[in-house]
This record gives sequence, structure tokens and C-alpha cells, in this order.
Amino acid sequence: MKSDKRLISVTGQGEASVAPDLAVVSFAVTGMDKELAPTRDDVNTRSSAVLAKLRELGIADADLQAPDVSIQPEYDYRKGQRLIGYRVTRQMTAKVRDLVTLGDVLDGLVGAGANEVHGAQMTAADPSAAEHRALEAAVVAARAKAEVLAAAAGVALGAVARIEEEGSAASPLPKFRAMGAMAESADMQTEVAAGDLTVTRRIRAWFGIG
Repeated sequence: MKSDKRLISVTGQGEASVAPDLAVVSFAVTGMDKELAPTRDDVNTRSSAVLAKLRELGIADADLQAPDVSIQPEYDYRKGQRLIGYRVTRQMTAKVRDLVTLGDVLDGLVGAGANEVHGAQMTAADPSAAEHRALEAAVVAARAKAEVLAAAAGVALGAVARIEEEGSAASPLPKFRAMGAMAESADMQTEVAAGDLTVTRRIRAWFGIG
């Protein structure tokens, strides 16, 4: 930025909290056996059961992603390259919009046949209000820094000449009981603790000085 004005450049960071209202659950149905056809059929059968259970729990088709299976040959390299079977995987995701049901969803998909659960990403369907509050806080923080620097340098702080947003930080993941713990009791349900999400925004601002 070419200018004859004397400027001071500072950064500012602001945060705002928002309650999550959406969870994206990532999971998979996998199988491994010597023969491809029965392994693929088994994975497809269990995948259909998982999807049916999720629909039963209120997950809409628009919130389900279930692409076709992937097939990976498995080899034994101890004595050359000997084919020992096939690993078949179907990766899926589900958006849970009613977080009260998230524990039931996690239990239900495992009970229906999903044998890999990668986690549940908590988010807000519309985080814009929290983002705006974080930006406002970042500007306030930047001005406070500029005032300190200007006072230390013995100059007067003028109006802001330019502001740029520098980026954002991701929200944290939720915590939930590990799937393996469910085997301890048939009556044990998955415990989910979502907590608030923290939205972080950073800006750089240039202020005039005199």
C-alpha cells in the first residue's frame, strides 16, 4: 500500500462462543476375507442396515453420504507377493441436527454393523453471528495495541486507514465415550459432551499516526 501517510500496523485477535447445533459423524463398514464377492456382499448388507437404522433415528437422506465401496487387495509379502484376500470398505457420513439424539445415533450405527467410527465433528449450522462478534473483538484488540504503541512512540493515533482479515481457527472436536467401552454393558449408552465452540478471527489494521 503506497501512501505518504505515516501508518502503524498491528494485528488483533477476537473470540466468540457459539453452541453447536450440528454434528457430522464419520464412520465405515469394513470387511476382510479371501473371496471378494462374499466380502463385498457382507459389507453392502451391513451398510444397508446401518443406513436403515439412521433413517429410523430421524436422519434425512439429504444428510447421509454413502458412496460405493472401495476394494483393496491384501498381500502376504513374506514369501513373494501372495494374494491372501480383499479388504472392502464403505466410508459414510451422517449429519445429526438434533444433538439430543447423537448418543443414540452413535450406538445405533455400531449396533447395526458399522465397525469403524472416526468421530463426530461438532459445528454450528450458521456460525455467522459468532464470526461477526469475533471480528468486532479483533478490531477492538487491534486498536488497543495501536494505542499502546503510539503512546510509547510519543505520537498521536489517528483513524484506521485499512483493515484486512487474516484467517480463522477451527472449532474443537467434541468428546464422547469410546466405542469399545460399550461392550462393558448392554445397557451402557454413548455419552456425548459437546460444550461450546470457540470461533476465532484475526485481523491486521493500519492506523494513521501524527
